[in-house]
Amino acid sequence: MALTSLDLPWASWDDPLGLLLIGAAGVLTGMLVWLLFRRQLLHPAIRAILGPLGSGTRTVAFCLRGMFVPGNELFSRAPVDPRHPAEGVTVHKWLKVPEVFSAPDVLALGEIQQLLMSSNRRLTLSVASGETGRQAWSQDTIAIGPHYKSMQILDACEPRLMTVRQPAAFRGVLSPEVFEAKEGLDFGLIYKGRHPATHHSCWVVMGLGDPGTAAAAHFLHAHARTLGCLTGRRCFAAVISVDTNKGWESSVLRTLQPRPSWWRRLVYRKAWQKLTTTPWAHA
Repeated sequence: MALTSLDLPWASWDDPLGLLLIGAAGVLTGMLVWLLFRRQLLHPAIRAILGPLGSGTRTVAFCLRGMFVPGNELFSRAPVDPRHPAEGVTVHKWLKVPEVFSAPDVLALGEIQQLLMSSNRRLTLSVASGETGRQAWSQDTIAIGPHYKSMQILDACEPRLMTVRQPAAFRGVLSPEVFEAKEGLDFGLIYKGRHPATHHSCWVVMGLGDPGTAAAAHFLHAHARTLGCLTGRRCFAAVISVDTNKGWESSVLRTLQPRPSWWRRLVYRKAWQKLTTTPWAHA
């Protein structure tokens, strides 16, 4: 018998089982649509902390600490014959190398770029030396590592919340807190501000040492949502400490200026405690 000749009964509207099946199909369809669009939705806290960088088409300049050698010549070791690496080693000379960036700064750059691009794929990112771009205020800027542009942002942008003093230490402007690096202990700074004239976003992600820079970038990437819940759209300065023997996993929030409002600390009490509790204390 042909399938077209089969007279299959359809569920009537007064059939409870049929209505249940139709309802279940509708719920499953809605869940599938939600799962498809879920990745495209940006959490309000991340949108708040990123501000204008969280949406729209914008250009962001990353300023890194550029290093160079006289003559712009670098050397590297490599096997004489790559097919037989045990036969001997030769030295390669690299000419006209404009700048070299440290590995911790590059790791920090990757962390921040992942955060931005996962939130807004319409951003245009560029990398420049902190020295050559020190007078540029025409675009949103993120300074990574301790260099001239980082100090300039902390001094020229609003609000002024943190300064760097010698010997290497962070000092709060609104509080007498001082965070000085010691053997086995480094500090990192995450600063979000704006330029008073151009109103562009200006960020500083730096450490007193290389471990502090990498830890600060990872902390921002890993806890952007929680920090956004605590700060909202406000500018802020967060100082974290890191045990250099344990790495960035030991990072803990030491201060957040200005202090979050009482209702944010109450609503997000567990998140606040998690950020400010030493991770290895429970090991």
